[in-house]
Amino acid sequence: MRLYNLSFEIIVDKIQITNFDGVYEPAEDSWLMAKHLPDFQGSVLEIGSGSGIISLHLAQRGNLVTAVDINPKAVEATKFNSKENDLEIEVLEADLFSSVKNRKFATIVCNPPYLPPADEYDDPELSLAVEGGPTGTEFTLKLLKEANDYLEDNGSIYMILSSRMKEFETDWNKEIVKQEKYFFERLNLVRFSR
Repeated sequence: MRLYNLSFEIIVDKIQITNFDGVYEPAEDSWLMAKHLPDFQGSVLEIGSGSGIISLHLAQRGNLVTAVDINPKAVEATKFNSKENDLEIEVLEADLFSSVKNRKFATIVCNPPYLPPADEYDDPELSLAVEGGPTGTEFTLKLLKEANDYLEDNGSIYMILSSRMKEFETDWNKEIVKQEKYFFERLNLVRFSR
């Protein structure tokens, strides 16, 4: 018995995505990350997989991908989309790193919730996917604080950062891989490394 309503399908780079109700649909930030992540090989952890669009692109490139999301509907969507695209992805329901204790990854990717709270999101599942805390940075800072324990030596973290977030300091090295400007914000695909 299916518990989720499918809203529509999209096909990009030979990957077919079926969007599920209650799951963040791929938008400008998702496409920025999926299209502009550099080529790398190895084990990858995606935190906040949503529909699975980023994990699917990474698996298609030959990476060993583990995808986690706190939203059970997103877990179902990622599993469904990986099966439909005949791509093998380990998909887990978890908050950040809680389901991957004692594991290390060559790369961690995350299109994090980065917006400050707003009244425009009356859906709690959508709020969870887009609101990153009171200033928009709290989720990102927590991920960066915990990530070192799950990253292989010389590993990297790739994240989307928005001009709508509060600026923050970190002891990670930061490099902008790609920037796109929209009338409402500037999005950056950023590589964090030690």
